[in-house]
Amino acid sequence: MTAAELIHKIEKFDELIKAFGHENPNSKTLWQMKSEITEHFRATTFTDAEEKQTTLTLFETLASTLKEKQDLITHENEEFATNAEQQINEIEALVKDGFYANSPDKDAILNLKTLTDKTFENFKQSRWPSKERRTAAWDKFNTLREKLRAEEDAYYTTLREKKNERINLSQQLSSILIEVIESCHPDASTNSLYESLKQLVAHFVSNGAELANVEWIIATKEAEPKSSLKMKSEGLRDVRRVLNENQEEITREDKQKIYSTLEAIGSDLNKTWETHRAEMQKKQEEWEERKKQNELKRADWLVKQTDFLNVLTEKLEKRTTDKINLERILTNKKDFQGRQQARLANQREFLKKISDDLADMQDKLNTAWTDSFKERMAEKVNQKETKIAEVKKDIEEVASKLKEVDKDIVDISEKVASIEKSNEELKLKIEEVKKNLEQ
Repeated sequence: MTAAELIHKIEKFDELIKAFGHENPNSKTLWQMKSEITEHFRATTFTDAEEKQTTLTLFETLASTLKEKQDLITHENEEFATNAEQQINEIEALVKDGFYANSPDKDAILNLKTLTDKTFENFKQSRWPSKERRTAAWDKFNTLREKLRAEEDAYYTTLREKKNERINLSQQLSSILIEVIESCHPDASTNSLYESLKQLVAHFVSNGAELANVEWIIATKEAEPKSSLKMKSEGLRDVRRVLNENQEEITREDKQKIYSTLEAIGSDLNKTWETHRAEMQKKQEEWEERKKQNELKRADWLVKQTDFLNVLTEKLEKRTTDKINLERILTNKKDFQGRQQARLANQREFLKKISDDLADMQDKLNTAWTDSFKERMAEKVNQKETKIAEVKKDIEEVASKLKEVDKDIVDISEKVASIEKSNEELKLKIEEVKKNLEQ
């Protein structure tokens, strides 16, 4: 081989080294070419020693560059593989105990999918240090992916089953609610409404609800008789409450049906209420007019008779005022008595509680293992004993006040009884005069 041919081959070698990198990571051809050029040096005739040395220096520089690039790519490939394996370990940490067992939210599912897709893309790269390492990583990743896929299938199957169950329960509940709403139509019987409400209660109980939590639906209907319109208005109100308390159990489609029926029946019921109120207003006005005329006649009669009764009436009013004042005082005394009795009971109950607390604290103090705990517990015992002393003092004060107010109540009650007796005698006289006037 001539020197020119060898130099041309070295230049080709240079071009391949420049192209060597992540985009073109195959170095097998370069290393073969390096070996070939090394062999060619032995069979090549150069013009002189300087030409040979220059060519050799160029070739050795290129060979060194090849080694540096190879070392760099080998190092970066090692980092690539380590990062890829770390991603697989992250996936393993997420799925080893059952990823879907904890009902992950959408963000968690999306993050895992993103991580899985990103990891899968690593296996499309030719940057793995060895085929064996890539195979081991792929087997582990694929096993995890299959496990995750099986969990995902089971998870979404369960979700579908729950969704179907929710749809069925929603249909059952909405059917009963629509029946209740239709029973609130002005022309429907109250018995049909009551029966549909009982059916609604039975539905909730059969699906796990405590009777105490849903019996309000019919409790007020049983407690007191109501007008038909009032019972139906309350029925619609109860439906709205059920809707508010069971938003998650009713699907959007069923809600639309329910609200559509509510609007229609509610509109008819409102119209009936308007007619009913108009009729009641007319009767009220007629009654008030009759009352007004009667009052005018009676007022005219009273004006003519009032003078004759003034003396007796003024005397009765004065005594009545005295009685009212005493009764007001008596009421205040009894209110005060009630508050003090309640306070006394509360304080006695509180005293029992804090006494029990003190006994418990004393037990803990007596059985304490550490000095710091004994100090803290001793301080709490002192505080509790101080509080007990305060409560006992307050109980004594309240008991003293009760004794005083009890005596006041007896005295005032006797005075009120005396005035009442006097007033009764005066009323008899007034009634006697009135009867004479009525004759």
